[in-house]
Amino acid sequence: MMKTKLAQVGSAFVGAGIVAEMHGRAVKRNPTSRLIGVYDKRKKAATDLAKKFGGRTAKYYRSLDELVADPDVELVHVLTPLPTHLEFALKCLAAGKHVLIEKPVAQEVSDLKTLKAAAAAADRLCVPAHNYIYAPSIQRAKRLIDEGKLGEITGFWMMFNIYHSEAVAAKYGSVLRETCVHHVYSLLYLLGRPATVTAMKSHLHYKKLEVEDQAAIMLQMPNSAIANLWCSFAVDDPTSDPWTVLYKVLGTKGGISYSWNEAIYEDNRGPAWGLTCYEDGFAGEVDYVVNRCLANGEPPLSTLDDAIDALKIIQTAERAADGNSGALKIRF
Repeated sequence: MMKTKLAQVGSAFVGAGIVAEMHGRAVKRNPTSRLIGVYDKRKKAATDLAKKFGGRTAKYYRSLDELVADPDVELVHVLTPLPTHLEFALKCLAAGKHVLIEKPVAQEVSDLKTLKAAAAAADRLCVPAHNYIYAPSIQRAKRLIDEGKLGEITGFWMMFNIYHSEAVAAKYGSVLRETCVHHVYSLLYLLGRPATVTAMKSHLHYKKLEVEDQAAIMLQMPNSAIANLWCSFAVDDPTSDPWTVLYKVLGTKGGISYSWNEAIYEDNRGPAWGLTCYEDGFAGEVDYVVNRCLANGEPPLSTLDDAIDALKIIQTAERAADGNSGALKIRF
């Protein structure tokens, strides 16, 4: 991949929704990034976002064609709904832009393979926005695991309990497909590919939505370690030891515990909910892509190959949950 020669990478956003706020905060925090402009069919939303994070000179693009034609834009953040990801990302790659694309990246494995081939042909980077693993604590966990400091890994837990009203949840859809992808790519990053998976899902508080609001996935690793993944939109955790978002890895010689509750501030239920660790993941992601991948030619912490594996795991978990079956083998 060609390395960037710019002292400050010019970025543009496709989409001005909730997640664009988090990407905007991340770009603004990074001294080697600047927001050039935003494209969204909603002109006011795009203009407001561009000015908020890019200043007075930031642009509103009237079309994606206008965005990709801008020579000041080197990196495009694709932040639109899932069905549009493939079309928009391919257009950006064909125009010679690097792409950071929100998760889930694509609906089908074939789409991910198409993206991978297009990025290789264009000699440009296409990075899945697997933001959770770019938090400093998760990178430290990876280092300790790889160095053998924890001994043989015996178990992995990732818990997620954040209440979402039905109106908010309607923007996300399936908990398994839309949110548990965070759990799965975290597992892949820390421990690698599992061998088998089983899953369950429940429908507790939605009145109109037909998708699940809770899901549990259990996976067995090749060394027989067990990974437990849990996601709930039905409840918050108000206890003294909250499992808002919690990671735990245990090995024969040590363990790791990481919680989003380690730093919280009032945010009026904004897009980060006052959870600093959530926001830090976006900041770490942008910093890594700009300063490690584009500037130094290093690979991202999570690649399109990982996105392919994550989708295969989720698809297998969906089959297990729908069929109430036992453990299913994952075909990578």
